[in-house]
Amino acid sequence: MKVWNDAETKALVMRLLQEFDERLLDTPMDELLVVDSISVSWRELMRCLQEAVQHQHHLHCHELIERLGADNTPFMLFIHEFGILKNHLVRLSLERDALDEVRTIFALFDELEDEFAGVYLKHFIARLGLRNHLRLSHIQTLSEKNILVYFESHLVWIDQLIKAVEQRDPSNMPELDHTRCEFGNWLAEQAPQLIRDRSHIEQISSIHKSMHDVVNEVRARMRQPRANGPLYALLKKAETYSLELGNEISLLNSIIIMSVYNKDPLTGFLNRRFLDRVLINQMEIAKATETAFSLVMFDIDHFKKLNDKHGHQVGDRALEHVAAIVRETLRQSDLVFRYGGEEFLVILPSTHLDSARSLAERLRQRLEEQPLVMGARLIPVTASFGATEVAPSGYLVIDNSLLREVVAECDGRLYMAKHRGRNRVV
Repeated sequence: MKVWNDAETKALVMRLLQEFDERLLDTPMDELLVVDSISVSWRELMRCLQEAVQHQHHLHCHELIERLGADNTPFMLFIHEFGILKNHLVRLSLERDALDEVRTIFALFDELEDEFAGVYLKHFIARLGLRNHLRLSHIQTLSEKNILVYFESHLVWIDQLIKAVEQRDPSNMPELDHTRCEFGNWLAEQAPQLIRDRSHIEQISSIHKSMHDVVNEVRARMRQPRANGPLYALLKKAETYSLELGNEISLLNSIIIMSVYNKDPLTGFLNRRFLDRVLINQMEIAKATETAFSLVMFDIDHFKKLNDKHGHQVGDRALEHVAAIVRETLRQSDLVFRYGGEEFLVILPSTHLDSARSLAERLRQRLEEQPLVMGARLIPVTASFGATEVAPSGYLVIDNSLLREVVAECDGRLYMAKHRGRNRVV
């Protein structure tokens, strides 16, 4: 590093750091915290710079950055603190009208920022490679991939991108034209035949193109000077787009499952015998996309009394009535099973608990507001609901025991709803 290796630069930094340290001792820390947003991490930043000057290496700085990265401290937060320290050193030089010192400090800190960004980038690439490998492994273990096979090909594409950046070799980049990669070919040729919702295809195409634009920028920046910071930011953005693609494809995959699996003839919902298979797949997809999903279990209140009072024919009509309202209320991608006689279970992909409860409450209200019409009679039909979230971070191995545990938790919340008076969401 041209500026950093200069002896005069090192002497300047040591002098300014010592002067600044003396001012910190003379000025109450609380006042500095209020006025200049100084944090205790400044002490560490000063120590790493002093060590770099005295021992001609940046070991402590690298250790500091690696620790911050391991704690998921954003790189920009570190650079913000680093920039505040730089500004204070610049202020000391400006007090003496030493403009040459100011230029030297700016040049030095620019070099250091790029080097530190390189440390962040190295560790981020390693973690991204591991995360992508795990996502790929979860997709590869699916018993039925359907269109998720195209997300699998996309993850292979991401793996090639990671290796190219790691090697700083533009010639090893994956296909950069969004219309020519395997995923892009599927979007253009087969997706319109499988997916009738044109807006959904357009949304996926937009995400896919945006990701390719970012990766083209990665290639353009790869061999530019001081590229570590931009490459780090661009790769993080590319990963975000990749996860968005995975979520969208998983939702489309659920729509396909609802359309091709055998249904219960009365309600048109999925048969319970498919639940384990579909739930395992959803848990693997949640791991691959790092997105939680939710379960909602509900049953019709006092259904036995309804059958006893009005007859089984009316009971069947009540089930059909409930099924129609459920279809009107839920998304196409929500997976609905007839779990028992009057009991249902819904898998809500890419849905957190608050959203699941809101959806269940909306369904509860619609059932309450729309009684079953039987000739001149209006027969009230209400239901009780239990909801639970399944976070991918909450499990490592997916087995039958885990499936029973997840369903049992949701069933327990349904029981609580009944115990508290029915016609409610817990």
